[in-house]
Amino acid sequence: MVTLIAAMDKNRLIGTGQGGLPWPAMPRDREHFRDYTAGKALLLGRRTFEEMAGWFREDDRPIVMTGNPDYDPGENCLVAGGLDQALALAGEHGCDELVVCGGAEIYRLVLPLADRLVLTLLHGSFEAGSRGVFFPAWKAEDFRESRREDFAIDTRTPLSMTLLRLARRDGGKHTDG
Repeated sequence: MVTLIAAMDKNRLIGTGQGGLPWPAMPRDREHFRDYTAGKALLLGRRTFEEMAGWFREDDRPIVMTGNPDYDPGENCLVAGGLDQALALAGEHGCDELVVCGGAEIYRLVLPLADRLVLTLLHGSFEAGSRGVFFPAWKAEDFRESRREDFAIDTRTPLSMTLLRLARRDGGKHTDG
């Protein structure tokens, strides 16, 4: 199974293009990310991997997709030169789900293969200037909503948000959400 996981504003903004996010820390979203990705293979582009340093747990198995075969991401991390290799590495390490964590180029590449989208939709729009990074548009008719949780502002959620799961309609490997 291939899942894309991302947090975005109402315009699909996912990053500043200069490292980091254009919104304040979202503890509830971070918990959601960690809960969902536990025990799964994580696919990230090199820049996203480097920006997320410190997010990974000891038992995480990040797979860094890069065109640089000499890239050394460090201990407990794998390197893939392309999507086929990343899928193979996930399987070799006993993971039945590859969770794509970004960046935008990786999301665009993998979206046509995605069985599921796990999205945090922030209720608002943010400025990221001319270098803003966006999640690719998807066709609503290709997916069905399988789960939704809405959160108002509180101590763990400084911005109201919706946690949304979408499952591919066309017979993706996993459709129960």
